[in-house]
Amino acid sequence: MSTRKEIYHKLKKAIVYGELSPGEKLSEISLAKSLNTSRTPIREAFRQLQAEGYIALVSNKGAYVSKLPLEEIAEVYNLLCLLEGYGAELAAQRITAEELDHLNRIQRKLIGYTEKKKFRDYMEKNDEFHHWITRYSANNSLVKTVSELRARIYRYRLNSVIIPGYMGNYVSDHEKIIEALGRRDAVKARKHMKAHVRFVKDILVGFLKENPGF
Repeated sequence: MSTRKEIYHKLKKAIVYGELSPGEKLSEISLAKSLNTSRTPIREAFRQLQAEGYIALVSNKGAYVSKLPLEEIAEVYNLLCLLEGYGAELAAQRITAEELDHLNRIQRKLIGYTEKKKFRDYMEKNDEFHHWITRYSANNSLVKTVSELRARIYRYRLNSVIIPGYMGNYVSDHEKIIEALGRRDAVKARKHMKAHVRFVKDILVGFLKENPGF
């Protein structure tokens, strides 16, 4: 892997997982020093991240981690609502007993993390839950699109988990989705997945409206 690609992946991961916060300034000099490289691959990585919407390059001021407008966060969720609903519908038509058992194992982990309020562990395992349902749709283009959209708002989705009082609702939604998949009920699988994603969106968007500086 080239130096530019390595830096690009490190910075993207740091942004996606919230290690670099929205609005945080990125210093070419500091990054070059910490990554033991010249500023050229840093600039190249910046340009790629800017093209993908992860950072903003401001003339005479430098690079900053992008802040997604509230409207854009809602738009991404609206797309995920449709796409993941479709993925659940397709998965219900072809899911195997082994795949269903896999989802149940993930769900048991999620229940445990909910009880222990292990938010980061829950978030990572929750990503697996959603990823595998879409993966079981056997539509590779859908898998890629959903993955990119979920990564784009990961740092905001983490907020939805730490808002008090809702994790129990999330795992309860998962039970309905798994039950529909187990019954091979494509209509209900789609319905429950769409309702789940829409519910998470409403909770998060409402929270961010009330806490604009969060």
